[in-house]
Amino acid sequence: MTRKCLSAAVVAVTFAWAAQPAGAAEYIANNFLDANHPFSAVNYTEWAGNVKKATKGEITFKVFLGGSLVPARSTLPGVKDGLAHVAYHAGTYTPSELPLTNVLADLSLLTSDIYVSMAATTEMGFFNPKLQAEWNKVGVVYGGGYSTAPYLLLCNKKISSLTEIKSKRLRMPGGLWDRWAVHVGAIAVNVPSSEIFTGLERGTLDCGANPLESLESRSYWDVAKYVIELPIGVYYAGPMWAYNIPFWKSLKPEQRATLLDVTARSMVRSSIAYLDNTARAEKAMGAKGVQWVKPAADLLAANKDFVAKDAQALGKMAQEKLKVNPADSEAIIAEYKNLVTKWEKAFAGVNPRDEERLYSVLKTGIFAKIDPKTYGTR
Repeated sequence: MTRKCLSAAVVAVTFAWAAQPAGAAEYIANNFLDANHPFSAVNYTEWAGNVKKATKGEITFKVFLGGSLVPARSTLPGVKDGLAHVAYHAGTYTPSELPLTNVLADLSLLTSDIYVSMAATTEMGFFNPKLQAEWNKVGVVYGGGYSTAPYLLLCNKKISSLTEIKSKRLRMPGGLWDRWAVHVGAIAVNVPSSEIFTGLERGTLDCGANPLESLESRSYWDVAKYVIELPIGVYYAGPMWAYNIPFWKSLKPEQRATLLDVTARSMVRSSIAYLDNTARAEKAMGAKGVQWVKPAADLLAANKDFVAKDAQALGKMAQEKLKVNPADSEAIIAEYKNLVTKWEKAFAGVNPRDEERLYSVLKTGIFAKIDPKTYGTR
């Protein structure tokens, strides 16, 4: 969506708001993922209902899903211009606008634990001053993060070795995964995850990188009959909730506090949904004709080699490709490593489906430290 089209849409939506009776304001929430995705079902549809209930109707969101209002790559200008008051943005789609966010996203191979990666990146999103400056520059208030379950390659043909993966077209979400594809001799294709199904169906893609649960939630098992049993990192890149700055500032401190509290619980619930969906998809994939494929020794060796070399070169690559100051990238890398260790200890022994305990850990460790009177208002 072009800036001109976004501006026209803003005018139309603003006119619609003006036509509403006093006290009946309805705000706009946007997620480009489809309705069945945990980040849509829990973090937007259910979240919006819980916000309305918790604020006694003072804050009501109309939720747009599947790119019906703002597509994936246009989220930042859409939120900044007020087309949406809050939206999910995948930072790997806009590396030039969010260079430090992409440095952080490139560290996804450091842990495959959905809670550890979610908490560590969210803590940085709220409290790292460099990241905060990055959010402010693109016109959004960071409102909370996320992590997916580990990514796998879901393929429409059987691929297990370096020879077989060579020159194959792999849908990758950018950054780290693009480099992984190049390292194993494949071709990285950068399209939103919403286009994986069509690409696999039409043969313009050979594989799509996505969590296993998407076999069911996004019906990928209709077109992807092979899953390479090789996790290639979790995905987190930016805010699950990016707020329009004027909207956020217009809220009362107690309303901001309520949004943050509902968000903390939604982050836990969407993670549990991810785990449940993954287990259900794995149990049902055989009946859908989907097979696990064990990677050959040469592909495993190439993956191990990539992990070692990429981590060492990350600082230099961030400077060359993203124009990030070396000191800034090294600081991001060091802080994230420390936070992974911190959150591994915090979640140690916690049942991954114990909502109340998980919420308590996340609330105490992050959300209780945010001042709703000042956060995002300066």
